[in-house]
Amino acid sequence: MLKSIGIVLGSYVLSIVLVLCTDPILTRIFPGDFEKGRIPSNAALLASTAFFVVISILCAWVCARFSPNRPGRHVLWFFILGEVMGIGAIIPNWSKGWPHWYWLSWLLTWPVSCWIGLKLAGKRDARDAALANA
Repeated sequence: MLKSIGIVLGSYVLSIVLVLCTDPILTRIFPGDFEKGRIPSNAALLASTAFFVVISILCAWVCARFSPNRPGRHVLWFFILGEVMGIGAIIPNWSKGWPHWYWLSWLLTWPVSCWIGLKLAGKRDARDAALANA
């Protein structure tokens, strides 16, 4: 049980860290867009969303791959945690002038990214059988 909780929480913390690590990259690609007190351009926000999608697929894959059993259940909890935290982040930021599509795109791409990450991890039985035959 503790390993399962650790995998889900660890995968989620990894997603946060990787998203934060994209800030310097986005700042170099879109100079001036991500300054404090400024709303970035749509192109910068779209690039940020694209990074987010790739990172969330990777982290869902990590969650599924390293789950001790039933990867689908682990990714489901990873998904639920992300949606709850996402809603919690959106509520205070909704009226701060940022385009609403940006916040909604993160909420709507999260479940799809989680599903893709789970599918990329493959079936546990097939992986275990391949390891047993090796």
